[in-house]
Amino acid sequence: MNPSRQEEATSSGLVEKFLSELGSKRYSQWDLEKLTSNFSESNKIGSGGYGDVYQGQFPGGLQVAVKVLEAKDVVEEIFFAEISTMGKVYHRNLVKLYGYCFEHKMKALVYEYMENGSLDNILYENHHSGVDWETLYSIAVQTARGLLYLHDGWDERIIHYDIKAGNVLLDKNFCSRITDFGLAKLMKRDITRVPLTRTRGTVGYNAPETWLPGSHVTYKCDVYSFGMMLFEILGKRSNGECENWFP
Repeated sequence: MNPSRQEEATSSGLVEKFLSELGSKRYSQWDLEKLTSNFSESNKIGSGGYGDVYQGQFPGGLQVAVKVLEAKDVVEEIFFAEISTMGKVYHRNLVKLYGYCFEHKMKALVYEYMENGSLDNILYENHHSGVDWETLYSIAVQTARGLLYLHDGWDERIIHYDIKAGNVLLDKNFCSRITDFGLAKLMKRDITRVPLTRTRGTVGYNAPETWLPGSHVTYKCDVYSFGMMLFEILGKRSNGECENWFP
């Protein structure tokens, strides 16, 4: 075996070992096609910078959300960031990961389905949809609890890097769950800062220290992003760039 093939085989073996240790269920592309009616457009419930999300249903009736990652150069980085964090932790204010698909032609994640969609739809597209201030306050507090767990409730800290209204999902009772861990990084608790390999986050939300690759950041960059989200809830308008940027 030539060196390049040997390296590829070794890498493949390490990936399979890592996936087998997660405990999350593994699905084939065929399995996910059955769940989502072959990824029909009528089942598409969202899309983002790294892929589309489809509503699906298990034979027993359980509703799920299937996130299919786009075939980009960072697809494996995004995939492993999601499962290495969500496959290990559990909290009522974090979205639950049911399983994944890791095949040559498809990388996908299977999450619990959230009936009321994302917070940004409630705030802007539906103009609060009759949601009262007490409920919005509860959503903010629950999101803070999920963020506190990521930062201080586990043996390692997790930096999310992309806290925003679009990454807060709401169930049928408007209980919130943080989602989208594709940019997340694990951080040893005895390390105060981690180097930033590339710009992370969403414009308007990301803290100043995350704007330039090569800088060093702490978990507090998530606190900054959460603060921007609170301004959005209070101001009833979207954060953005230039004159629309809250600061």
